[in-house]
Amino acid sequence: MYRFVNLTPHAVTVFREDGSSFTIEPSGKVFRLRERDVVTANIDGVDVVRRQFYIAPEDLELFNDPSAVYIVSLPALMGLATITEPDLSQFWIVAPDTGSGAVRDEKGNIIGTRRFVILP
Repeated sequence: MYRFVNLTPHAVTVFREDGSSFTIEPSGKVFRLRERDVVTANIDGVDVVRRQFYIAPEDLELFNDPSAVYIVSLPALMGLATITEPDLSQFWIVAPDTGSGAVRDEKGNIIGTRRFVILP
């Protein structure tokens, strides 16, 4: 049986097909892409930067239990999809579907998801 490990700073509410829902609270650990900015130009006194994202090796230590489903943000999932070492294929790493799978309140705010996204 899998257990969810929420590596985002937000609770994730999941709505099942039968209408029931459950909430996955944050684990207290957050997986984020790290960033570094390189100034590429200055336009009229305003810097223009090229943002480079990377993953620090120690951040990958969060993924250590093959019986867990790790929830990360979609940008973080996209970053993870670009690495080949270490091989993370033994782990379920997903992001909440906040696009067509999103559940919204009457004001259009996302209140949950109907499904998760994986990337190759």
